[in-house]
Amino acid sequence: MARRAIVVGSGAGGSIAAMVLAEAGWDVVVLEKGPDLTTGPTGRGPVGTEFSNDELKSRFRHFNAPDPLVHPQTFRASDDQPVSHVGMVSALPQVVGGGTVHWDAKTPRFWDLDFAALSANGPQPDADVRDWPFDYAALAPFYDEVEALLGVQGDADALSGATKRHAPRGGPFPLPPGPQQRASLVTAAGARAIGLHPSPIPAAINSRPHDHRPACVNCGFCAGYGCPSDARGSALSPLRRALRTGRVELVPDTMVTRVVMRGRRAGGVEWTRTTPDGPRTGRRSADLVVLAASATETVRLALLSGLPDASGMIGRRLMLHSILDLWGVFPGERLHAHKGRSATQFVEDFNDPAFPGAGDYARMHGLPYLRGGMVELGLGSDPVHEGQSYRRHLRELRPDKPFGADFKRLMRASLLRDRFTRVAMVGTDLPYLRNTVTLDPQVKDVHGLPVSRITYATGRHESLALEFYLPWLAWILLESGAEVVTRTAATTHVPDSIHVLGGMHLGDDPKTSVCDPYGRVHGTDNLIVADGSVAVTSGGHNPTLTLMAVALRSLRHIA
Repeated sequence: MARRAIVVGSGAGGSIAAMVLAEAGWDVVVLEKGPDLTTGPTGRGPVGTEFSNDELKSRFRHFNAPDPLVHPQTFRASDDQPVSHVGMVSALPQVVGGGTVHWDAKTPRFWDLDFAALSANGPQPDADVRDWPFDYAALAPFYDEVEALLGVQGDADALSGATKRHAPRGGPFPLPPGPQQRASLVTAAGARAIGLHPSPIPAAINSRPHDHRPACVNCGFCAGYGCPSDARGSALSPLRRALRTGRVELVPDTMVTRVVMRGRRAGGVEWTRTTPDGPRTGRRSADLVVLAASATETVRLALLSGLPDASGMIGRRLMLHSILDLWGVFPGERLHAHKGRSATQFVEDFNDPAFPGAGDYARMHGLPYLRGGMVELGLGSDPVHEGQSYRRHLRELRPDKPFGADFKRLMRASLLRDRFTRVAMVGTDLPYLRNTVTLDPQVKDVHGLPVSRITYATGRHESLALEFYLPWLAWILLESGAEVVTRTAATTHVPDSIHVLGGMHLGDDPKTSVCDPYGRVHGTDNLIVADGSVAVTSGGHNPTLTLMAVALRSLRHIA
């Protein structure tokens, strides 16, 4: 009789888990909280979807995020403050394929410094800096495999010298870089002019046909949108491989509410589902349970289930990348930043703690070092967002008429879209014990269960890093020809990062970590975690490729 596994979540980690287990002969049930918007996932050719290039869906109708009235979260800035927000807090899409069906598919690798954060750079005041229980070299072959699976494009020769030292590759990327966006090339030239080292961003987007999926046509509707052509790689690729084995049952619209523990063993899960006839509940049994519901939801499920927690660390060390976003206006030229693949060039210089001046600035302020992160060059805006900006400014100038001929002239001139571009740094976020995911004692979801309560505040290291690198980002834009440079104003105090990490971190010692080096929850025999919650550090790069590689390493060992 085949061994049975339950995988909770079908995103980046869950799809890898289903693929590895099914190909090793396990019978697998994948329980996904969100809907299945795909058709023909086991066939050849592109996966059919219900996705479309629709800005209203993306911005206003919760198509790429959970409905905050049905599945809210709560937020507070510290333990001694009351909840200040009920709604979405750094929420990821809940749909078959998870966040990867709406991502912009940036897939750089973490550096060796990220896996040896404590031993390479030392401690930071107030932070809980630790090393991962394995190094970059141990993960490198799994990086290679995931890149091939997703169809990652890039130019290994063009990567900076620091990147080649800290994230060495064994060969070229699976695919060459696709066409480069004008806005990215213009800002890359500005970065190069001030001594930085831009290169094409590694991205899981087909530059030519790959894995029975077509090449990208650079439609411009990338970050935040589902890909109608399936040219962009995602968790649907490993999920499709899993489904083709005939040993995987995909069950969408089903929320797991508890892991059923019998001593050290997970015997299965309990689930609930909303139907036209009312709620349905049930239980599934298994020989192995894999949690891959996203960092906040996996922690929430762990707390709802009362999982073993000898270290007292479940839900602690939440990390959300600090994003520094600057934009520039180029009145004399059209950059077409809204066309393409979100951004096609980046620099990694600021990810290096040895970047000139960073160490001195850190020591001047009483810190041992500073790390920024990768910077995406040439990001854009869409017409609806542009129009909202003009309406907002016109309403301030003349509240009775925020439209009309002036609005039309602004849209035609397109200062905030076609003559506009952004550069954004994905800043390293250190782990702090005070940043947590817990259960809210008052707010419940549509099923009557306590929701995730996010407690988070930016640390001193992050604030100083943003302060140090802000002038550098402005310099890039000015050297690129921008006549106006400004920072994107914060519109809310609530974190909205889509890079959500920590809460169930890996480690050798059950007294100081939640999971062992292969994701098995300490104190259990058959309960594995395979999503962003296992991260020990956040790195200064988009994390999804790393999370998929870590899941692949863990599940190969288990299977």
